[in-house]
Amino acid sequence: METPFKILACLCSAAVISVTSGFGAQAAINLETDSSVAGVSVAMNNYYAGSLDPENELAKAFSSDETMEQVVKSGKEDAPTVKNPSSSSAYDNVAVSQVSNYVNVRSEASTKGSVVGKIYNNCAATILDTVDGEGGKWYKIQSGSVNGYIKAQYFITGAEAEKKARQVGTTYAKVANTSTLRLREEPSLDSKTLDLLSSDAEYEVIEEKGDFYKVSVDTDLVGYVFKDYVDTRVEFDHAVTNSEEEQKAAEESKRKEEAEKALQELEEAKKEAAKETTAKETAAKQTAAKETTAKETVKEPETVKPKETEKAKETETSFSGTIEQNPDGSPRETTKAAETKPKETEKEKETTKAPETEKPKETQKPSSDKTSGGPGGSKNPGGSSSGVEKATRTAVVAYAKQFLGNPYVYGGTSLTKGADCSGFTQAVYAHFGISTGRSSRDQAARGKEIPVSEAQPGDMLFYASGSYINHVAMYIGGGQIIHSSNPKTGICIAPSNYRTPCKAVTFLD
Repeated sequence: METPFKILACLCSAAVISVTSGFGAQAAINLETDSSVAGVSVAMNNYYAGSLDPENELAKAFSSDETMEQVVKSGKEDAPTVKNPSSSSAYDNVAVSQVSNYVNVRSEASTKGSVVGKIYNNCAATILDTVDGEGGKWYKIQSGSVNGYIKAQYFITGAEAEKKARQVGTTYAKVANTSTLRLREEPSLDSKTLDLLSSDAEYEVIEEKGDFYKVSVDTDLVGYVFKDYVDTRVEFDHAVTNSEEEQKAAEESKRKEEAEKALQELEEAKKEAAKETTAKETAAKQTAAKETTAKETVKEPETVKPKETEKAKETETSFSGTIEQNPDGSPRETTKAAETKPKETEKEKETTKAPETEKPKETQKPSSDKTSGGPGGSKNPGGSSSGVEKATRTAVVAYAKQFLGNPYVYGGTSLTKGADCSGFTQAVYAHFGISTGRSSRDQAARGKEIPVSEAQPGDMLFYASGSYINHVAMYIGGGQIIHSSNPKTGICIAPSNYRTPCKAVTFLD
C-alpha cells in the first residue's frame, strides 16, 4: 500500500506546483518584501518568504522522494540560514573586564611594560594565553586593535563572563537577500507591516521569538523581522589603542573647527549680502531722484510764453518721445491742435509725456526691494542671498555634527546632556535663530513642505508609524541623516532610508 500513497502524494504535490506556476506572473509573491499570498497555507507562505526563486526551487525539490518529503514537512527548501546570535560559539574564549574606570594593557606581563592601550569596564576580550607575570597570573588578550597583557584579576571568565557578555554585547541585524524588508507588528507573517527596512542600515536585536527577531529601529519604532532575511553579528565594547584615542580626540576637534569655520563663513556671507542690499537701495534712491529732477525740468517751459509757432514746434519735438507708448497719436494731429488751440496742446503734453515714458523704470524698481523669509534677508536668485542660504546649510550641518555620540534622552533638548529626536533638531536650529516647534509633528507642520527627493543639507526628514509622524532627522547630504535615535546609539549618522521617510520640510528657503 506504500506505493499508492506515494503516487497520491506526488499527484498532490504536482497540483501544488500547478497552482504555484499560476502565480508565475506574480513573481513578487514574497510576503516579507512585497504583496501577500492569498489562499495559500502558512507553510507555503513561509516557503515563499524564505526563497528568492520559489518556483524553480520548488520544481527541483521534487526530484527525489526524500526531498519531496522534506518539503511537505517543512514548507521550505534551502532557505538561508542565519547563525543564532545567542549561540555559545559567539562567546567562546570571551573575557569581560570588571574595572572601576579603565586599566592599561601592557606590552609584557609586568607593570614595567609599555602601555599599548586601555580597556574600560564591561569590555570584551579574547584570551590568547595565560602566563605567570608580575604579582601572579596575567592574560594575553586581543580586544579590538589592542594586543597585550593584563592582570587576570581584572577579568571574569567562563559561565560568568558569558552571562555578562550577553548583557553587555549588542546583536545587530542587517537586511540580506533583498533591498527592503517588512517590519511587522507581531512575530507572524500575517501581522501588520509597520515599515520597510533598508539593506543599507543595521538594527539592534532586542530578542528572538521563533522565526523572528525583535528589533529596535528607533525609540518610537520596534517590531519583528523574519530571520531568513537578515544576517546578524554580536558587537562588544573593546579596548582602544593610544593612537585610536588620539584619533577620536582629533576627529572631535576637527568637527568643532569645521563648525566654527562654517559659522564664520556664514557671518561673512551675511555681511556681504547686507552690503549689496545697501548698494542697491542707494542706487534705487539715486535713480528715483534723477527721475524727479527730469520731470521738473520738462515742466519748466510751462512758465514761458513763446509765440504760437514756437509752441507747435516744441509740441512736435516732445511728442516724438512718447509715440512708442501712445501709437494712436501723431505729429500731424498735434501740429493741427497747436494751430487752433495752443493752450490745450500744452495740457496734453503735460499729462502724456513724462508719466508714460517713466513707467518701464517704475516696474523694474521693486526688484531691488524683494525680500525672502530665508536666513540672511533679501533674496535675489544667483545673488548674495543664495550664498547666504548655502552658507547657512553648511553651518547648520557642521554645527549638528559636533554633537555626534552624545546621549539620547527622552524629552531632552540639550545637545550635550541629552536630547530626543525633535529636541535635537529644535536645539540645532535655535542656535541659528530659527524656531521649529518642539515635537516632530510641530516641526512637520511649521516647515515649508518639499518633495523628499529634493531635500538639501539642513532640511528635515520625517518618519511615521502608519499615518502618525513620530520621528524627525536632519538630512546632511549624500543620502545620510543625523538624528538622536535611541539610548543605544545616541546622536548618530545613518542612511536616510533606514526606514521610509514620509515627509520633508525646509526652514532654510
